[in-house]
Amino acid sequence: MLECGHMKTEVKKIGLKENDIPLVILGVFEEAKEDIILKELDETVSDVLDLGDFKGKPGQMSLIYTKGKISPKRLFLVGLGKEEKLTVENVRKALGNVSRKVRDLDVKKVGINLDSFTRDKLDVVETAEAIVQGMIMGSFQNISYRTEKLDSYKEIDELQIFSEKVETDVLTKGVTSGVIIANSVNFCRTLAWGPANYITPTKLANEALRLEKETGIKTTIFDREKAKEIGLTSFLAVAQGTKEPPKFIIMEHGADKQGVETVALIGKAITFDSGGISIKPSQNMEKMKADMTGGAVVFAAMEAIARLDINLHVIGIVPATDNMPSGTAYHPGDIITSYSGHKIEVISTDAEGRMILNDALTYAAKHYEPKAMFDFATLTGSMMVALGEHAIGYFSNHDFVVDKLEEASTSSGDKIWRMPLWELYDEQLKSDLADFKHTGGRAGGAITAARFLSKFTMDVPWAHLDIAGVMEQSSDKDYNPKGSKGPAVRLIIDVLRNW
Repeated sequence: MLECGHMKTEVKKIGLKENDIPLVILGVFEEAKEDIILKELDETVSDVLDLGDFKGKPGQMSLIYTKGKISPKRLFLVGLGKEEKLTVENVRKALGNVSRKVRDLDVKKVGINLDSFTRDKLDVVETAEAIVQGMIMGSFQNISYRTEKLDSYKEIDELQIFSEKVETDVLTKGVTSGVIIANSVNFCRTLAWGPANYITPTKLANEALRLEKETGIKTTIFDREKAKEIGLTSFLAVAQGTKEPPKFIIMEHGADKQGVETVALIGKAITFDSGGISIKPSQNMEKMKADMTGGAVVFAAMEAIARLDINLHVIGIVPATDNMPSGTAYHPGDIITSYSGHKIEVISTDAEGRMILNDALTYAAKHYEPKAMFDFATLTGSMMVALGEHAIGYFSNHDFVVDKLEEASTSSGDKIWRMPLWELYDEQLKSDLADFKHTGGRAGGAITAARFLSKFTMDVPWAHLDIAGVMEQSSDKDYNPKGSKGPAVRLIIDVLRNW
């Protein structure tokens, strides 16, 4: 039995009618009356079907009390829509939506009939994984900072995935990976949406040490003095305005693996972003606790990579600091020398993400010579304007990386869209005093930010994922409850699993 937060999972080979369990979730196609699985349960479900209240359309749900006609006490019908449109991602979304309904019924043990979701059309392992992900991610709630009415928060204690046809060892494979990946997404959410007085650079460093202890990931942490000694001066320029100790965190999986390729993951972790001297408006500034979501993605991915024991050498680098205005803060107009040696003219201290990422990119390229690098950052508001909240905009200097991302987008369900990385945007970064400016103005802001970062990759195949638009879910939807989406975690895990 696997732990998933407070929820346990088990697999079982058993028929639906014989499974003595408090509640079973069933996937049902549109025109439910004709659904083959419901036809076998005619007496149990006939009232609901005859009344036409439930038709199996996407998003529809219906709770039925079986009154002893079959062993399960309740059936929870979930609409899957038209049969020809059935996908693993649709299953994941359907289970995400139903997870909160079932959780709030306060049923402690829930069964899910795999056969009703695969329908002999979908891969059994992938679907089992998606079912578990939908349930664990969709029912996520972070009550760590609450003290009142805690008994009003319901939880599912045990999740059973069962099938009449599929052997338990096959089911276990999908359920195991599903639990690991879903928990990693929830870990990302917990970090990303945690308040800045709790989720500090020191807290992130301690999380890296926890991963070292629990999973064997090798961890190295540079404090302010060590970073200064090494020459991470662009990172330290941002950190010089805060008393909160900055941390440059390096995590390494698979260093002892033979004959495998090296991949670097880099995440922006501005644990609070006031804008610095170029201070932000106060409205909505509280959400800037989540400006370390890119770093949270890397932490979550590294934990999953280690627990799945992916056969790659993976480096996770998280530069972590607050960005604050103070008497010691860096200024607009400063000239900063980066770890790469480039001299950068600072235009806005609120464009701080690229200042910490450039040192991390150069450090990864120089010291690990990776086959590819991926960076994750809530970098620009203009990306949100361009793509809204539905897709990650990404930039890449090499089709090798593009192919990996596009393949993983299909399997994970994380939507991505490639943006231009044309040299002509360098015109906007020209400086009269330094090698280049670090911002190019409002026009094409996400693109000029990516062009700036591209100068620090040392020609390693690389992708920059601007996750600003997908950082937050404003209301419960599918497998994303209100709050942090934990974006790009499943995407990058699939990149590495498919490698």
